[in-house]
Amino acid sequence: MFHLDIHAWIEAQQTSHGVRHDDYAQYHAYCTRRLARLSHEKEAKQYLVHSNKFASPLPDAASSTENSANQNSKSDKESKKKKKSAGSRHAFCTRSHDTFALVKEDENGDPVGGGAPVQHVNILWYLLVSAERSWAHSNQLQKSGTAKRQQVLKKLKRATEWADLLLKKAKVSADTASIKECEAYCAWMSANYAMEKFKYHDASQQFARAMTLCFDLSEEDSSLELAHEQLDGDNDQVENEAARRLERHDLFVTRAETVLRPLFRYCQYELKQAGEATMDEPRLRQSQNGESVNEASDDNAVIFRDQELVLESKQLRVLLLKLQSLDNETKDSSTDNETQFLTALSILDDALDVVHSLENGLSKLNSGPAVQAKLHQYALWKGYLQYTKTRKVMEHTESLLVSESEEGGSPMGPAEKAHVYDALLQHARSLLALPRPGQESPVSEEDEFALQVQANILRLRALKTFQMGWYYYTRLRKYAAAFALMEHSAHLCKRAQEEIAACDEDMPHCDEYLAELEGLPHQSAMAAIRAAHALQQRQHTRKLKSVGANDSSSAHLKPITTDRPLLLRLYDMDSGSPDAPIAELRPIPLPCKPVFYDLAYNYAIDPSNSIDAVEDFVHEHTISRSSEEDDTNEAPDRGGTGGFFGWLTGN
Repeated sequence: MFHLDIHAWIEAQQTSHGVRHDDYAQYHAYCTRRLARLSHEKEAKQYLVHSNKFASPLPDAASSTENSANQNSKSDKESKKKKKSAGSRHAFCTRSHDTFALVKEDENGDPVGGGAPVQHVNILWYLLVSAERSWAHSNQLQKSGTAKRQQVLKKLKRATEWADLLLKKAKVSADTASIKECEAYCAWMSANYAMEKFKYHDASQQFARAMTLCFDLSEEDSSLELAHEQLDGDNDQVENEAARRLERHDLFVTRAETVLRPLFRYCQYELKQAGEATMDEPRLRQSQNGESVNEASDDNAVIFRDQELVLESKQLRVLLLKLQSLDNETKDSSTDNETQFLTALSILDDALDVVHSLENGLSKLNSGPAVQAKLHQYALWKGYLQYTKTRKVMEHTESLLVSESEEGGSPMGPAEKAHVYDALLQHARSLLALPRPGQESPVSEEDEFALQVQANILRLRALKTFQMGWYYYTRLRKYAAAFALMEHSAHLCKRAQEEIAACDEDMPHCDEYLAELEGLPHQSAMAAIRAAHALQQRQHTRKLKSVGANDSSSAHLKPITTDRPLLLRLYDMDSGSPDAPIAELRPIPLPCKPVFYDLAYNYAIDPSNSIDAVEDFVHEHTISRSSEEDDTNEAPDRGGTGGFFGWLTGN
């Protein structure tokens, strides 16, 4: 039994040879060349080539002598012509048997009953290409506009006859799937012929039958479950078989929806205009055991970003079961084990490799709705695994802050804690770049996953800013910067609490985060920083006063310099350090329109040219006067001579 992928071949050849651009002449010429290649294959020549090598056998010498003795001279001449024509190299010779006969024949060409299976697969391909050639020729004539309608009908009728003959030969020579494809193709060709003859009722029935057959062909299970049952062996073979089934599903559904359904609706429209009865459109049937499938998929599915990800790969299912058992062991143990953490990361890396290999296998297939949906699901799987890995790394890193103090060792300082929170902040921001459902659309405001990630980012920013402010307060003793950081941390903490409270209850560690933010001592820390800042100012004032008191006795002493803001040093003999700020408050960014900067620039420039006047005044009283004095001082030194031509000037 032969197997023919008829619709896949038609889709590939029509796409590559001009049908998508209505260039039927190119496709017609290609089918002609294809018929020649099919006929001249070595093993198929005797069935498809009209040559003297495969012609009907001529009578032997004895029989020809007896016949020549009993026949007249006229018959002798005819036999000589026949013998000459049979031996000619380029003459058309009938084959020893009819290749396209529907019944078996004996050596003399007489039917003996029973089906006549083909001897080579090229015979079936020859019938298919002949039908396609006649169909392309009819469309070429119709598009030219110069041919008569009868010529178009003649070509379509011939294409229908070729398709019928293909179906009849396939029933005795091809497998079940090929027979069903031949039936769908024959129904489509018959519908085209009926529609051209304005028999819309017959055309609707044939189009509906072709759509139903395409849907039946597409319902072959494309999941990995059936592939595992049928192929107990190499996983690569199982995945390739599942990918092939998915590609077939996409092929037939696309053909039914994009090729057959528009023609069916056109026929239904014409029937409605004529006042005749119409029929229902065929639809893709759901799985008969859909409820059982859904029940089974609940246990083998993962929810990520409101999207259900079905576990179809056996390797991926095994790895996730290992990860789940490892998590249970970690929860039961009282202490965190570094080995278990590294094992979990290794399992997640292996799962990512499995999904990546599945995605690479599908990327080689022809693009279509089903293939794109599966690729998008694999992208979501990669996002889920990457999210799980990042979350475990963040939990492990954040646990270091608690484990150091519980183990009795030296606790982390505020600078080390700020670095830890900065690393956690980078991991949290990377989660926003994970794949999401509807990748083409922007991030929705109702995306719960994105809202939870943004709330966690605000929490980490608040904690990091608090530790930085505490470091500036305790170590660097820069109280102005520490107060600004504490104030900003309190603002971020309030925003983070609001965002976390607005998230759903499924946010991990939601209560712990709220308790942690509520426990931050912002008010007491800010009060301590204010007191330290005031004490520092008093100490600076005392030092300045002590220096001023000793100024009369020690004139060579100079006032000390401090890092106080400029507004606090206006009435003191304090020039300030290079790092001293201008004001105590930090600059606050204000959102404004661009025209504001134009107005500010008008006020910032010098409309009265006062700077030029100052420069002229300085030049007049410094540079110009000194140059005049130099000229008057140099005049007596020149002597009474004015050079070689001094007699002309009187010197």
